[in-house]
Amino acid sequence: MHCEITDNWDDVLSSFPYEKSDVYFTKKYVELYETAENKAVCVICRDGDRIMLMPFLRGEVNDYYDFETAYGYGGPVSNTADEEWNQQAFGGIYDFLKGNNYLCGLVMFHPLLKNNQSVKEDSGKRNIKVIYDRQTVAIDTSLSEEDIWSTQINSKNRNMIRKAEKNGLEYHTEFDFASYDEFIALYNETMTRLNADNFYFFDNAYYQRIKEAFPGNSFLGTVRKDGKLVCAAIFMYSKRYGHYHLAGSDRDYSSLGANNFLLWKAACEMHALGVNEFHLGGGTSSSPEDSLYKFKKAFSLNEKS
Repeated sequence: MHCEITDNWDDVLSSFPYEKSDVYFTKKYVELYETAENKAVCVICRDGDRIMLMPFLRGEVNDYYDFETAYGYGGPVSNTADEEWNQQAFGGIYDFLKGNNYLCGLVMFHPLLKNNQSVKEDSGKRNIKVIYDRQTVAIDTSLSEEDIWSTQINSKNRNMIRKAEKNGLEYHTEFDFASYDEFIALYNETMTRLNADNFYFFDNAYYQRIKEAFPGNSFLGTVRKDGKLVCAAIFMYSKRYGHYHLAGSDRDYSSLGANNFLLWKAACEMHALGVNEFHLGGGTSSSPEDSLYKFKKAFSLNEKS
């Protein structure tokens, strides 16, 4: 078993079965969060044809390192379903990083891939601790639109979506991000209204990198009322998995069901694109009463953790 650090890993990742990968593991995604202090790199573990890789952001101080998963989800991903080998490989990655001056790290596992199962907590030998954080929600978009509507969207949510349509709200999928500047302004206004941490505010270069890096793997979903942008979000997807990334909305139009309408129409778009699971994420906390989490549960009881 051989491990190494690289800053180019997409060619290796592209050889994985599509159900074993996702946009979060790509170099172009991790690089979105690269800074002067944190470099996007990946550790690769090989044993014959079996490969495990784990991308992360690496910090450095005086030849010592720490690491963390980029915003969203990540962790180890492997081209084999052999869980015994995967656990051995992750142990090998741990030993390799420890032997190369990595002092600590934080991994946010991918709830759809369930790659936390590759981690074996070895009491005493390796200081690894897996901690539950929160439930997330995913819509099964492998179903027909009719079945998504009838079996996953709850009745109150369906009424809100119908209300949006009756009130003349219009949805558009923008693969060309035509309304990008309007979206960025709306997103920033939303984060300011919510008193969001500075982490959730991004510079123009970040938005430009998303637009340039993910052609064919992203779109901007927009909802307008009488021509005014009232709700919008960036969505990303791979061959199997779709994700709700950044969103902004005008609170004055929430009573019309704008956010409900946006996610419903985005789910229909994910289905049309052949995406099997559309991940909405979780709430702002681990509480089952979290308002954002309850809003997302109205779209599906398909919970992930």
